[in-house]
Amino acid sequence: MRLNVLRDASTLLLRPALPVFLQRFPNIELEIAVDDHFVDVTAEGFDAGLRYGGTIPEDMIAVPLTPPLKWVVVGAPAYFERRGRPELPDDLYSHHCIRTRTGRGQIYKWEFEQGDDRREIDVPGSFISSESALAINAAIDGVGLYYCLEKLAGPHLAAGRLEVAMPQWSSIGPPLSMYYSSRRQLPFGISALIQVIRDLNPLK
Repeated sequence: MRLNVLRDASTLLLRPALPVFLQRFPNIELEIAVDDHFVDVTAEGFDAGLRYGGTIPEDMIAVPLTPPLKWVVVGAPAYFERRGRPELPDDLYSHHCIRTRTGRGQIYKWEFEQGDDRREIDVPGSFISSESALAINAAIDGVGLYYCLEKLAGPHLAAGRLEVAMPQWSSIGPPLSMYYSSRRQLPFGISALIQVIRDLNPLK
């Protein structure tokens, strides 16, 4: 069984699920390719992929594995002491931001919502990363503000290494979903892995 998964999904969903799955199904051979680039999973010989729901091709069947996910802006206490705290999304234009290049090669615009007010900000910043762990560590080191899944920053928020800026402007995005070709029957191993992830519910 071959899967192509986002790096963040491998950390948040697969890492806690793998020990349970491999113990429960020792006869299933599982290969995981961690890749943030968008690939045609069918053409590349994968049985399924794991991506954010809003990025999955329409001709694929998507099975949500998480609830909708919360995105926040985080920064180190030392950064806020030095640069102050943004209060509105437009305030980010005067801050150092750690930008993200997506798997499609584009610079990601940070998305915000408060009630019916929705905004996209093309933030400034001299550091661009396609890897969340590197960007989060840079934020901890005071390089700048970073926009990420709240769950991904959770341990650092709990430890006080990071703090949420503008919590009233968080954004709710699509769930992480397993997806596969509508022209193929879902392998037993994929459905079993989906059930293990759902049972553990790591992003509840």
